[in-house]
Amino acid sequence: MKFYSPLSFFYLLAGVPIIFMYLLKKQHKEEKVPSTYLWEKALRDMEANKPWQKLRKNILLFLQLLITLCVVLFLANPYILSNKAYGENIIIMLDKSASMQSVDVGESRFNRAKEEIKRLIDGLSPNTYVTLMSVENTSQIVAKTKDKGLLKRKLKEIQAGNGSDHVEEAIKVIKAMRKDKNHKIIYYTDKGVREPLSNMVVKNIRGDGKNIAIENISHSIDEEGMSVLINVTNFSDEAFKGDLFLYTDHHIFDIQAIEIKPKEKKPYYFRKIPKEVNVLKAEVDVEDSFKKDNIRYHVVHTNPSSKVLLTSKQNIFLEKAIIINKNVTFYKANEALEDVSGYDLYVYDGLMPQNLPKDGNIILFNPPTNNSIIRIKGKSQGGRFKEENDSLFTSVDLDFTAGEVKELMVPKWAKPILFSQDEPIMIKGKKENQKIVVAGFDLHDTDFPLKVDFPIFIQNLLEEALSLNRQDETEIVAGNPIEIDVFPKSEEAFVKSPKGEEIKIGPPFPIYPFKDTHEVGIYTIKQRYGKEEFENYFASNIDTKKESNIGFVYEENNKREENKDPIKAGRNLKNIFLWIGLILLLVEWVVYHRGDSI
Repeated sequence: MKFYSPLSFFYLLAGVPIIFMYLLKKQHKEEKVPSTYLWEKALRDMEANKPWQKLRKNILLFLQLLITLCVVLFLANPYILSNKAYGENIIIMLDKSASMQSVDVGESRFNRAKEEIKRLIDGLSPNTYVTLMSVENTSQIVAKTKDKGLLKRKLKEIQAGNGSDHVEEAIKVIKAMRKDKNHKIIYYTDKGVREPLSNMVVKNIRGDGKNIAIENISHSIDEEGMSVLINVTNFSDEAFKGDLFLYTDHHIFDIQAIEIKPKEKKPYYFRKIPKEVNVLKAEVDVEDSFKKDNIRYHVVHTNPSSKVLLTSKQNIFLEKAIIINKNVTFYKANEALEDVSGYDLYVYDGLMPQNLPKDGNIILFNPPTNNSIIRIKGKSQGGRFKEENDSLFTSVDLDFTAGEVKELMVPKWAKPILFSQDEPIMIKGKKENQKIVVAGFDLHDTDFPLKVDFPIFIQNLLEEALSLNRQDETEIVAGNPIEIDVFPKSEEAFVKSPKGEEIKIGPPFPIYPFKDTHEVGIYTIKQRYGKEEFENYFASNIDTKKESNIGFVYEENNKREENKDPIKAGRNLKNIFLWIGLILLLVEWVVYHRGDSI
């Protein structure tokens, strides 16, 4: 046994006055009595009241000394060592990812971990400095203090999330913030750690790992309607039977009975669903330990027809490459028109009005030297092109020759994506709500339109620019940020959460990535322009690849944990001595009133 406050033993000196009270002579006066019956008792009293006599057995004396000893031990704050935590600096990491909501340990794994951390905090010495961290999509330092009360309050405030744990990022944070390598690190999780630190102990919280999950939903549309494929995976060592529900726009469409063998992944098909459906929800009804991945949401990515205006003197190759897109209504102009509006996309090929339209996105080839959107740094002969890793160049080989190219000044709202002789000749970005792509070369002065990659490149451009009529990214992992596609003409934009809360995201424009996606479900993007209102959707789901296999363990890390030196901590005993003291005080009261003190 050890003591947090050993100096408190000086209070044992309080026992000295108690002993003196029993040694000193008691004051009394003589009285005449009519009988000698009391002589024997009087003699005993006289003997007992002699000063500095040898102490006799006295129950009250012993009880009072024991009570004093219990009070002193309570003040000394005793503890015994256990295999938990010991040290002046401790980092406690709590995994709050989705799988920690599994209830295969009698309660949720998350609550079990919090209980263990609370007991750990109670047993720490008063001088231990604790850093409390939560680990999910991002790591957060919740508290850095020696105050146990504050630590327990902050611990209570941490809630389980629906995201994935990124412990590797948390380890990077620890490496960056710790100055002293003597830190002890304890990570409470239901997973393993591939590369734990040398002074890290992983405290695994897990049960039977009984779980089934919906891993994926996909759809296709044909003449008969929409077909939906749902993949269901059994991560357990036992078979499951149940029902699979499909909801279309929040209404039950169909139910299928399912039966899945251990460790089996099985597809289920639903057909002839109306094409007008916007949102799908699949739910499997079985009894397992982790419910959050029994539901999955999917947004039907519609492609409405978009109005595209091409302004070009004569470019049959560019015209044909645009027309082949089935989602495009094509218009053409032979001169740059001022004050034009009403189109979703404006493509300018060498021609450009003084003032660009504000209600659609812009693609600009070979801009004039003097224009209102981009500054021309200079001109050079086209050489070998070097591209950035960008979606515009997906499946595109830029092996073409060009005559003269224009070197562009990159404004703050754009980024360079194509270079010639290390100078930017193509940029893209978003200015306010408008997506703008500028290419500093004349298609007429290249052999690019003759290449098989040219139509692919144009379709990539259209895909990038025409996404203004839809939400391009429609599914994310809960807790991850998402880019919201806003119409150039939008005056206000909101995101409505699955619980119905509306969050204003614009103005101001352009908007930042939306981060409040921790809730699983369908989010509605609302945009207003005058009296018009547009709606798009995106889905937030559990990352089943990381969170659904709730019985998974990194075997190599288990061996590492066995070889670690145990981190020691104290189990506090002071409350035990407090209760013993109170019981002894009650016994003393009983003895005193019964007169059995001698």
